[in-house]
Amino acid sequence: MKPAVFATALVVAMTLTGCDKFKKSDNVHKPAALVKLASSQNVISPLFSQGSNTKVSKRFGSLRNKTTISQQPTAFRVAYDNNGYVNALADGSVQAFDGQGKVLWSTKLKQGLMSGVALDEQSRVAVVSDSKGVIIALDRATGKVIWKTPLDTATLSPALISQNRVITLGNDGKISALSLESGAPIWTFNTQNPNLSVRGSATPIFFNRNTVLVSTADGRIHALNIDNGVPIWSKRFGISKGSSDIEKISDVDATPVLDGNMLYVVSYSGQLVAADMASQQLSFVKELASLKSVGTDASQVYATSLDGELVAMDKITGTVNWQTDNLSYRGLSNAVSIGNYVVVGDAMGYLHVYDRTSGALVDRKQAKSDVAVLQFINNRLIAQSANGALSVWQVNR
Repeated sequence: MKPAVFATALVVAMTLTGCDKFKKSDNVHKPAALVKLASSQNVISPLFSQGSNTKVSKRFGSLRNKTTISQQPTAFRVAYDNNGYVNALADGSVQAFDGQGKVLWSTKLKQGLMSGVALDEQSRVAVVSDSKGVIIALDRATGKVIWKTPLDTATLSPALISQNRVITLGNDGKISALSLESGAPIWTFNTQNPNLSVRGSATPIFFNRNTVLVSTADGRIHALNIDNGVPIWSKRFGISKGSSDIEKISDVDATPVLDGNMLYVVSYSGQLVAADMASQQLSFVKELASLKSVGTDASQVYATSLDGELVAMDKITGTVNWQTDNLSYRGLSNAVSIGNYVVVGDAMGYLHVYDRTSGALVDRKQAKSDVAVLQFINNRLIAQSANGALSVWQVNR
């Protein structure tokens, strides 16, 4: 299928699809109470935590008067390499830890920070963005500032670093590439920002070694040449569904997931799209509104909705294998697959572990802050709050 035909088919499929619906709600609801856990399989165990900047109640009772807790549109993200972790907090703190949580260095920047950390491929440089729109490069080994480059607007997601390029997406829709060595601007690519959008943005990702994919507030994904910023293609994945500015919001704020040839994109306006990028054909489209990336494993894709539903689908056909709404309106994080289980966090600081095959709840743990984003690497689960507070968990297989 030609790219133009693929784009047309995408719009038609989104407009006419009559598949399962997991829509965002305009109603006010109380967060679901915790389901009683008969016995825990102790799938995850705490290793260390850092920067608890959101008070989490020990009892759900103090939160029962809260209404409609939805997903956080932005979230910090820790970076990791063979030497450990580099994390940033909203208050301007940046710290490096070894694999056991021992602090290697700590730096306090003057301005508050707006996004997580990006590391270059050689682990020489850590890049963050402050609240004034300044991109800051730090020495990975010492935390000393190497360079600062002011941009026109704030950058709300971590940068992507490759081939001496630091690629960022600004809140104004401008995609920029800076020199990793000096911070000097190399190229920019302007996208069309709508009148109204969700305050958040997806992290740029690799499509291949020479191409970056960037999701923007107009519902599009742009494929750009990393070296020079020349556009290769642009496709719309988020479709507005009304005439008012609010109804027209079609942001793709969840970072797309490329798993083999399959690209999974979920939008605020309510579409989860799976596209085979090798054949340029759609695999499936589901109605699901979310600000969080999907998780995948060998056979399934896992998604969390704005309303707090967790859905497990066949990764090729989109057939729903199981779903649960027992976390409704608890402000869910993204879901991640960890072996035989899938984990999701919530805004009240809980981590919920489900059996990936049956959807049964098998474990629950509480972090020291809200859980807005999860990562799984080297048999460790990394949970982070909307402001950057971090906890690391061992996965017990």
